[in-house]
Amino acid sequence: MPAFKWSEDKGTKYRWLVYGVPGVGKTTLSKYLKGKTYLLSLDDSFHRIDFWKGKDDIWTIDPENPIEDLADFVKAFKPDKYDNLIIDNISNLQKLFFIEKARETRTGLDNKISDYNEWTTLITRFIAKCFSWNINILVTAWEAQTKVTDPSGQEFMQYGPDIRPNPRDYLMGNSDLVGRMIQKPQSGERGVILQGSIDTYAKNRLDDRKGCKTNELFISPGKLEKNKATGK
Repeated sequence: MPAFKWSEDKGTKYRWLVYGVPGVGKTTLSKYLKGKTYLLSLDDSFHRIDFWKGKDDIWTIDPENPIEDLADFVKAFKPDKYDNLIIDNISNLQKLFFIEKARETRTGLDNKISDYNEWTTLITRFIAKCFSWNINILVTAWEAQTKVTDPSGQEFMQYGPDIRPNPRDYLMGNSDLVGRMIQKPQSGERGVILQGSIDTYAKNRLDDRKGCKTNELFISPGKLEKNKATGK
């Protein structure tokens, strides 16, 4: 690979990873992105989102052929035609992958150890390919609790994206922002946790916000303050 040159840099593009329980509003985040957006739907949840009704910038996958359809998407997608790509949601793709692989076994119900290695390789290569494109990317996932051990040896449960450990760590490590989307039961207000804690994995290397409302996720703090000052 040739040496990096700032003079040839194509500009900063962002990678966001947002996870949460089904129905919390992750797919709806797409309406807050600025510019032209393409949706790679891995669970067909866009059917219930008004923002996407009537739009053609959508790629869906066949639940019985998810890997072939994913490969076709990578070949066909033109990232230079769009400002943003949404990959929604990668947890469902994982489930579809293992269902497809189980069909190849004698019982049609079991997964082989090699399937787990294949999934790690496939999804890591897919994310690496997508992240190489000069386009903003939002990845969504369901949430899950996993056991984590701190340096002292104490074990505790932590919320994080519902993805198997190796590809999950790769995706989180290469994202600029990892947030857990939640909804207040009393008011119904939705927000995104951006600061990690003992029970929640989150990170934000874009700014110093520890959390935000969903409609402010893609707005920089400086611009947000300017909008408030001008009444926008």
